[in-house]
Amino acid sequence: MPAVPEMPDAKLARREREDALGRDIIDECRVQLMLKFRFLDLALWRMDLEPMRVGAAYPLATDAKRVIFDPPRVIGRFQLSFDELVRDYLHLVMHCVFRHPFNEDHDNREAWNLACDIIVESAVMDLCGSRFESEEDAERRQAVSEIRMLVGNLLPGKVYALVKSMVLTPEGQQYRGLGRSTLNAWHDLFERDDHGAWPANNDARAQGDDAREDAAEEMSEDDENPDVAADMLRTDSPSESTPEDADAPHDASAGEEEAQAAGADDAAEEEADAGADADDASPEEPEDPEDAEDAGDAEDDRPEGARDEHDPRDAERDAEREEKEWEDISKQIEMNLETFSKEWGDAAGSLMANLALANRKRHSYTDFLRRFMVHAEEMQLNMDEFDYIYYAYGMELYGNMPLVEPLEYQETERVRDFAIVIDTSESVSGELVKKFLRHTFDVLKSSESYASEVNIHVIQCDAKVQADTRLKSLRDVDRMMERFQVRGFGGTDFRPAFDYVEMLRRRGELSDMRGLIYYTDGLGTFPEKTPDYDVAFVFMDDEERMLPPVPPWAMKVVVDENGIDMLRPS
Repeated sequence: MPAVPEMPDAKLARREREDALGRDIIDECRVQLMLKFRFLDLALWRMDLEPMRVGAAYPLATDAKRVIFDPPRVIGRFQLSFDELVRDYLHLVMHCVFRHPFNEDHDNREAWNLACDIIVESAVMDLCGSRFESEEDAERRQAVSEIRMLVGNLLPGKVYALVKSMVLTPEGQQYRGLGRSTLNAWHDLFERDDHGAWPANNDARAQGDDAREDAAEEMSEDDENPDVAADMLRTDSPSESTPEDADAPHDASAGEEEAQAAGADDAAEEEADAGADADDASPEEPEDPEDAEDAGDAEDDRPEGARDEHDPRDAERDAEREEKEWEDISKQIEMNLETFSKEWGDAAGSLMANLALANRKRHSYTDFLRRFMVHAEEMQLNMDEFDYIYYAYGMELYGNMPLVEPLEYQETERVRDFAIVIDTSESVSGELVKKFLRHTFDVLKSSESYASEVNIHVIQCDAKVQADTRLKSLRDVDRMMERFQVRGFGGTDFRPAFDYVEMLRRRGELSDMRGLIYYTDGLGTFPEKTPDYDVAFVFMDDEERMLPPVPPWAMKVVVDENGIDMLRPS
């Protein structure tokens, strides 16, 4: 038929119109949000818009670099409710502001994805107030109120722990009166975007963003397999429901055009495949191993700044760069909100709390413990001072007699003398004490920065010193942990522990004292005199309350279930 060759152009033109209209609609969402929330301007316009028809459950998705939108679904969502689409976009941006797409610390992805949605929707509802209202906001607020009754303040760690327990509860059973039906209801209420493209949720860091994008475009070109294409953006959520096709403007004539265009495309593809088969029929020359080796060397010698889309290292660097840029934006938003906090009042309270957590300064606990290092000589080969020339010359001249033997001692930095003080007052949990000690000694035993022979005093103290366990070797740690019992449970006073350490120093038992780590809830009396060694007060991370201040001469450290994060000194 003479009209068939013209159909692909008609289909392409229709897609281009949908793409342009989808971009205009999302741009209008950005404009409306910027007019209401000027402090979000950098975040709202940070990402480029990219159309992609992958059959996902929601109109919008992001990989923190692009806003990936399905044009027909965006148009359909706009026709149903512009306010809902505005909220969809704000929800997506807030994930990036809180840096949810980069978080890989949580082992249960379904629970973490839903917890992120709950946190974001709660903050967005508080911020928007009567602006951009949704018909389901009343039900969402009721659900948020119920969650707060269970976890206290609505912050990520608490919500994740609750949702994870619900996810792991067997079908037909309940956790704290909540079953799978409640979990599914929360998915329906709080989810607004697809998390499948998040760097933490897919293989973008292993294969590169562009490889995943090309695969999605290839599978969705003729919409032959929407289910497979949808997997490119699908999360671990059990909610598999997809908006009805009626949401997108699509008439019968357009369907006929697509069918005819698809037939023409198939014919063209068959001709192309036939040509490809003919080319493939020619014999291939065997690959030269030297050529393959040269090709590998060429990859290593590529110019600085050049990017290989299939190199996992480049994908990793891209994700790290994107996370750093979102961190900068998040800190700028936090500063703006603190400057104009009176203007926003309680509406921005939830947003500011989550920004404070997201922007908390983090360091390695191992790096932190290096503050307690002292110089010592270790019985090991000192390869830094070993001269290979004389060694090789002696072996060649005399057969098996080197002229220079390697030095058997090497001066290194090792942690030897320091104290760990445990607050054993009634307000401190014994299980958390053991968890903190186990974590600390795991770091000590696994790092090369610590000597095998040590002098560590583990002191238990409430209002007075209750016990002192001395460790002379890291081999004693396991034996100590097996017999460890928390003693005390009285009041809290930090001064007796510092007085006891001073007494040990005068007796010569801590002659190379470099520092003291004090695990506590912080509700006690601090010494007035500044010690002449480093001191760190360690707190178990509790999102329900603000951490108490410490003296200016001490450091503040926070322990959580995923590790230990050092905060800025107070």
